[in-house]
Amino acid sequence: MKIIGVHHVTVAVRDLEGARADFARLFGMEAGAVAAVPAFGVRVQDLAAGGDALQLAAPDSADTPVMRFIERKGEGFYNLALEVEDLDSAVDELARQGVRVSRPAEATPGLRSAFVAMAATHGLSIQLVERIGARAAPGREDARGPDEAPGREPAAAAAETPPLDLTPDEWSDVD
Repeated sequence: MKIIGVHHVTVAVRDLEGARADFARLFGMEAGAVAAVPAFGVRVQDLAAGGDALQLAAPDSADTPVMRFIERKGEGFYNLALEVEDLDSAVDELARQGVRVSRPAEATPGLRSAFVAMAATHGLSIQLVERIGARAAPGREDARGPDEAPGREPAAAAAETPPLDLTPDEWSDVD
């Protein structure tokens, strides 16, 4: 598996606008647009942190993985997203090692992702991401071209599916 770098760090928050204002006031972070990610049941907003991105994620409803996380642990660090060169190969490689990994999905246009079971990563939530379009994280200029890879699920179809069920028994450090 070839890791390109850290794509973003996600912070689970109850109030997206309040969190954005706090990070802007405290650290001068500029925010991108708010985006709904129906596949994950959240609204997100990326904040520029130098050449990296801090992503704020707020649940859209009471029954989403992010809301369950906030109810169990409170607001705070949610996951580390690592950008990989080839998501399908990365998922296959982990599966061959006996690691549970969610099915790759294009939850947002131009970005496919899969989640690694936390039992394999010492309790750290890892999201593997692969760029397939031209959208880049704030401050990043290394996005791939606009051509989508063949055989990928269109973003519109992904948006119609219910949120991924990343329940504690499957994706947390609890087996």
